[in-house]
Amino acid sequence: MEVENDMQKKSLTALVRHHLNHARDASSGRSAETVYGGHVHVLRQTLIALRAGRRLGEHDNLAEATVQVLEGRVVLTSGGASWSGWRGDLITMPPGRNSLEAVEDAVILLTVAKLIAPARRPPPIALGKPTADGGRDGTTKGTETIVLDARTIPHAIRHAAVFGALDAVVPGFALDVIEPHDPQRMLAELQQSQPNTFDVSYIERGPELWRVRFSRA
Repeated sequence: MEVENDMQKKSLTALVRHHLNHARDASSGRSAETVYGGHVHVLRQTLIALRAGRRLGEHDNLAEATVQVLEGRVVLTSGGASWSGWRGDLITMPPGRNSLEAVEDAVILLTVAKLIAPARRPPPIALGKPTADGGRDGTTKGTETIVLDARTIPHAIRHAAVFGALDAVVPGFALDVIEPHDPQRMLAELQQSQPNTFDVSYIERGPELWRVRFSRA
């Protein structure tokens, strides 16, 4: 696998100003950009601007992650605890379900180090229950299926989180992604960036949720 080794530099000051202005004008009250990372990287850094009162909805933190406050003030909540972060603060995100709210117009740098699944084939496990299409839900013999409920991930970083999880899928594992809508756009982006890398099959097709299974081709 080739990894880019060219030195790159970006002005966080300029990005903060740009995305904060965009978030203030956007109906969603947010603006985001991946400043480092991609499908072949373990590390991903995403700059996120939030208008006061806007929040990143509660989601599961399945990796090592930090939040650096670049502008404004935010509150990170996990379980029954919360932490205030001001400009210049660095917060380590605890494992489990987290949410983040902008107390005032704010910009954060979310850094995530993806967890890599062990490169080994797990022992055979029992088959799951049959699905409506005649397949099996959960696992096939000799394959462990991991479920990622993307509905709990903030929309601004949902595709990035799913692609990060897919990077960790090794032979012997499958990933089921649950989406609130048909993920045709995400599948097209995946095929464009990683053609013929995954076998993809629908386990459920709405109307309340779509469940798509990915395994290494």
